[in-house]
Amino acid sequence: MTRIRPEAPSRTRVLDFATRTADLLERAARTAAAEAPTVPDDNRDTATATATDATGGARRVRAEAARAAGGAASLVVVGEKKRGKSSTINSLVGVWDLLPVDADVATGVHVVVRHGDRPRAEAFLLPAAAPAATATSAASAPNASDAAPRPEPIPLERIAEYAAVDPATGRPHRLDVHHVEVELPVPLLAAGLELIDTPGVGGLVSGHAQLALAALENADALVFVVDGSSELTRSELDFLSRATERTAETVFVLTKTDSHDAWPAVLERNRELLARHAPRHADAPWFPVSNRARRDAADAADTGELADAAELLEESGFEPLDSLLRRRIAARAAELRLANVVQVALAALTAPLAEQEQHLRSLQQDPTLAAEVEATEEALRQLQSESAQWRRVLTSGARDLKNTLQLGLRRSLNDVRQVAEARIATSEPAALAQEFPADLEAQVEAVWLQLDNAARRGLAILEERVRRECASVLDAGRPGTALAVVHDGDGDGAGEGTVIRAEREAPLPEMVLSTHRDGGALGVIESVIPSIGTAATFGTVVALVTSSVLLPAVASYAMLAVLTRRRRQRAELGRVRGDATRHLNRVLTDLNTEIPAQITGHVDELTDRLAVALDQAIADERLRLERRLADHRRNLAASAADLAAARDRAKRRIGSLTALRDEGLALARSLGGTTGAPGPGRS
Repeated sequence: MTRIRPEAPSRTRVLDFATRTADLLERAARTAAAEAPTVPDDNRDTATATATDATGGARRVRAEAARAAGGAASLVVVGEKKRGKSSTINSLVGVWDLLPVDADVATGVHVVVRHGDRPRAEAFLLPAAAPAATATSAASAPNASDAAPRPEPIPLERIAEYAAVDPATGRPHRLDVHHVEVELPVPLLAAGLELIDTPGVGGLVSGHAQLALAALENADALVFVVDGSSELTRSELDFLSRATERTAETVFVLTKTDSHDAWPAVLERNRELLARHAPRHADAPWFPVSNRARRDAADAADTGELADAAELLEESGFEPLDSLLRRRIAARAAELRLANVVQVALAALTAPLAEQEQHLRSLQQDPTLAAEVEATEEALRQLQSESAQWRRVLTSGARDLKNTLQLGLRRSLNDVRQVAEARIATSEPAALAQEFPADLEAQVEAVWLQLDNAARRGLAILEERVRRECASVLDAGRPGTALAVVHDGDGDGAGEGTVIRAEREAPLPEMVLSTHRDGGALGVIESVIPSIGTAATFGTVVALVTSSVLLPAVASYAMLAVLTRRRRQRAELGRVRGDATRHLNRVLTDLNTEIPAQITGHVDELTDRLAVALDQAIADERLRLERRLADHRRNLAASAADLAAARDRAKRRIGSLTALRDEGLALARSLGGTTGAPGPGRS
């Protein structure tokens, strides 16, 4: 029989649970702090530590609840050049000139559109010492506030100035822009969605595709925009096949249905191509839309023509798309974030509940408690030794992680070289000279982002391995506290912020273009022929043709002109390809010099911090156990009346904590989360 999952709890219910949990922990902290001056000196630090733990737990719960309350599902919007992608984003938010629809977004710059109480935009500008090429990774590096982009308010109508490239040169208008963030008070975004317009929005060329794929690893869904004029291209299918493992949800938007009557046949052909080349996306929903009809519907509504507006809105196809984005993607992402809130709250409750249960056993004068505490203390002493197994696991894991990242880097740079060389071999000279540097820059940004994602995953796995080595001892003493300091909500733990970040002292080198001419006879003719006036050329040819004696010379002259033109084209192509190849080699040499040292330095730094955090946790737990043992010995000698009153207080506290824990476990089950040993998480 099919098991029916209970209805997911509401956001209000989960956030109320988080608030009550944080309130209880804060009350416990105040109580422990108030009791500290009245307890014996050798147990006063125990009460103070209990208050500190409860305060930290409350802070973590409130921080996670705030993230869930303010968090939104991230939709990475991707599309080839001239597919109507920017127009689709404008239509979704109902601001028709928000994003430029006739220019590509600059390499390394992305635009985030999220909900806000009022329309506003900020361009995040790089400090003078931080070049644009290093922006993606340097921006959020821990302990690197000096390198963080500085927000600058900008008018909405100037977004193109900060986020678009110059169509004539292919270079960004502004080299100091890291990214642009836009806030709009529109219903779709208020439902819990944010749209991410990725760098290289103009097309899925190599570098832009790599950057979009890297961005997908941290997104909730991919919105892939095509149009109704033709079937999916090879580059689009290649991108989708590579995006298979990057996102849990894909939505296809087919634009320009008002301009292409054959779009239904194109849509069916696209489904066939997906089934053959990217089967993971074969069942993804498709939404045929017309941006023009969507805007006309808004104009009709503004002028009071409501019947026409309703008809045009239905014709536009945006209502089903809007509904799916809200119902499926926003709701699922919100549920995942709420599950994280519950898990963090359960983790915060675990330690004080275990503490009170141990305290009650002491008040009940449990004869086995002293032996258990002494055994745990001895095990902790072993964990502090230099030969402890967790230290070997951490050392070998860090070494393996560095090797894995170095190997991944080499593979990524090899991929960059292969893609770039293919581009060099197949592009026309003008396009290669104009587009190649920007495309290569996008590939470099993608390498940084992919490396950071890989480092983040590797460190999380390593931390979990170390946690397991210590869990049997630390969790026996106070469950849930082994590495809490690493995940404290202050943004300084291994799980927070960017791990591997670019810190180059200079931007990517400029591509140097050669301007020399060929020498020799053909070189002279090449330089002379363009300077001959049209009339002179015509007159010369006519004079030659009128003399039958010189007809062979006419043929030779014409052939010479053809060969000269072809040689000039080949020479120009050869020069540009040589320039591009030298530029590629220089960039890859710089990266091979800079990145490996950063991998080693950052992994060593973060694993050192992990070791320090664990050492401190072990030392704190040993001290706590010593004080607990002293407290237990006093309880063994205490009067029955004193013990009875203390037992009543402990039972009331256990009851309150248990009731909240049970409520949290029920919420976790409803949200589809684990009900085992909880720990901090991120969606």
